[in-house]
Amino acid sequence: MDAMRGAFYEFHAERIVSRPGQPLETKAGIEIGPQITKESALQQVKAGKDVYTLADEDAYRLAVQVTPGKPVQEAPHQPRQPSPTGRLDVYFRHYHPGGDHDQFGHIFFGQRGEKYVPR
Repeated sequence: MDAMRGAFYEFHAERIVSRPGQPLETKAGIEIGPQITKESALQQVKAGKDVYTLADEDAYRLAVQVTPGKPVQEAPHQPRQPSPTGRLDVYFRHYHPGGDHDQFGHIFFGQRGEKYVPR
């Protein structure tokens, strides 16, 4: 999928990584879903769901709209184990609106494995 700057997307909790016809195997946190409106992205994050956008600026602005307080940016979480191909760089940077890790969803952004750049 080619994400567009300024657009928002659903972010699915897991991605099917098994080949067709093989037993179902999934990996958590690495799937960009269909495009959604900014309003839908805002509602989904408020409801505790995760969303994705390409640009850091769009992610930050959405996080500020979710709740007052400075959003906390986090580097990609280190995977517990490498991907099936041995990669460790398959996760995204993201914001926690208001710095709250539990009440709201994540706003993922950028490219997979992109280096953490503090705001």
